[in-house]
Amino acid sequence: MDVNPGHPCLGSEGRAIKKSRYPMLKRSAASLPFLIALALGWASCSKTDQVKTEFIKDYNPIEVGKYITYQLDSTVYVTLNTVKEVHTYIIQDIVDAKITDNLGRDAYRIRRMLRSNVDTTIWNDIASYLVVPTQHALEVIDNNLRYIKLQEPIRNDFTWKGNNYINSYSDATLQYLDAWDYTYENVAAPFTLTNGIAFAETISVNERDEVLGNPGDRSFFWEIDKSFDMYAKGKGLVYREFLHEAWQPPNIQSS
Repeated sequence: MDVNPGHPCLGSEGRAIKKSRYPMLKRSAASLPFLIALALGWASCSKTDQVKTEFIKDYNPIEVGKYITYQLDSTVYVTLNTVKEVHTYIIQDIVDAKITDNLGRDAYRIRRMLRSNVDTTIWNDIASYLVVPTQHALEVIDNNLRYIKLQEPIRNDFTWKGNNYINSYSDATLQYLDAWDYTYENVAAPFTLTNGIAFAETISVNERDEVLGNPGDRSFFWEIDKSFDMYAKGKGLVYREFLHEAWQPPNIQSS
């Protein structure tokens, strides 16, 4: 069962896959326009434009006691790594407490609960992680890995190194996280989930969309990395898609 983003190791022969998709189900601000005056010197006149500014706090409201529940579709290999299956679970992330991280910053501890998509009564406490709102960014510390999930200014095509704090060189299983360029897309755009829940304003973060080699060709190494998040104003994270899949062919030994 693969329900918490991991970092698989590959030996002389093997396939690693981590795929998850979470359309969010429920969660139980305003922008500040400013004026830019453009002086047109040669004409001795001026023009005033109104520019809309988005803030991280509007797209990630966080408060102790609140929670978010979502469906997790996890793709795994079965039958000796020959067949893909999708396993579906229900995840609930609960804002458990406000604490201090190891850098002395205010942080929120999130507890992750899991149950099957059939049994609605039995929840298992499977993990915890930290969310750290800074002055102009939002960090997430999960499995001792520090991600910069949001960064101001929030505007289309703005890019930042979201995995900049992750040492992807000392651990071979983390190399696929190296040099990711997080990019904002569709800022303040409306979006409707497949379950019919609609949001008036969202921001999309394209973290990675890369294919190396020819997936399906088992004679050579190939790798697929895709990571995408969506946040809704006043709600927080409402959709996530993550895929890391790699194939390493067997070592060929000469006689």
